[in-house]
Amino acid sequence: MPNQPHHAHTIGKQDAPAQPLYWRPMPGGGYVRVELLVSEPADLVGERLRGRVVMERRSYAPPAIEDEQLVVEEVEGDDADAVVAELFRIARDNAAIARRLLRHQAVSARAD
Repeated sequence: MPNQPHHAHTIGKQDAPAQPLYWRPMPGGGYVRVELLVSEPADLVGERLRGRVVMERRSYAPPAIEDEQLVVEEVEGDDADAVVAELFRIARDNAAIARRLLRHQAVSARAD
């Protein structure tokens, strides 16, 4: 089954803990990172792998849990290699991140 992207949204303390795989600074400040969501062992049976590309406007790492972050893209899939490859592709592409942020801003403006 193909990976399923999700729209950008903000996250906070209530979301599942995540395992960071990659991070890099953004040209205008802040940074972007790729993370896999951590599931409880009992939840692993039949579950699909889920990961996300997250952007923070601050310029230092590692991330502090209490800080609000923007999920640029979330991807689910059965194939771990395909999920991670898609997340890394997005995280290394400034234009892809910008397009997703613009899409998120347009959705937020319509909701207001």
